Amino acid sequence: MYFRHAAAAAVFVLAAAPQIAQAQSGRISPVLSTTMQRACQAEVSNVTLMSGGVENVRAQPTVEANTRGLKAIRAGDGLRFEHTSASPEGSTVLTFSTAANGAVTDANLTGSSIEAWAAATPRADVPALALALADDVPERLLIGRTFAVGDQYYPEPLRRSLINRMIGNMGLPFAADGAIDIRYRGETRHEGRRAWRFSGELTAQGSGDVNGAPMEMDHVTAGEVLHDAETGLVLRYSTTATTQIDLRGQPFVRQRATDTYSCEIIPQ
Repeated sequence: MYFRHAAAAAVFVLAAAPQIAQAQSGRISPVLSTTMQRACQAEVSNVTLMSGGVENVRAQPTVEANTRGLKAIRAGDGLRFEHTSASPEGSTVLTFSTAANGAVTDANLTGSSIEAWAAATPRADVPALALALADDVPERLLIGRTFAVGDQYYPEPLRRSLINRMIGNMGLPFAADGAIDIRYRGETRHEGRRAWRFSGELTAQGSGDVNGAPMEMDHVTAGEVLHDAETGLVLRYSTTATTQIDLRGQPFVRQRATDTYSCEIIPQ
């Protein structure tokens, strides 16, 4: 879920129609619907709680509301996904294909938001961003997998990739490392629907000298994803990310970001 900041999945055996996944020896075998889709209302917020060592007691978050949608159709032995996002600032469409095991085989990003970002970013790599975003789509993470309670949501290679990407995006002047521990917690119910719950944390830490002063960074993203047991589609996704920078052993900067969306499951 870099969980998403900018970043989140169980596994699906591909099927042409919605089916209820069967539990085998205490495991779940999710099945991703290719006839239903999710339509989501989302809210992203960011707030600086401390700046320059001073608490921002009246800090108010900046909040952006947007809509998101996702659907998948069969494409050979794999799937073809379309993920859309729209806000007052613009729109984005991510399309990508997967092999039977869920591996992304191609990805493409279009829309006014992407065009504006590429124009304002001299070294913008749109194809690389498309592949990274496709990797992080929760439903994709379910393809070809089964889960027992306690199993990791993200496979190991992707966990390392997400950590490296997140730390790289921070632009820290010193080395840092982290870990992702997000696991399947079992079946629950959400607004009358059977759901599979995945939750846990992404953590990162680093330290070094900046202009001769010791600095430390601590980051925690706590997240939860609920997948519909009948269709495999996300019903609810929520992350809260907190980052703190200490300078000379004292808190210097603290920021918090949230990303939450709730979805309806509707026919394609």
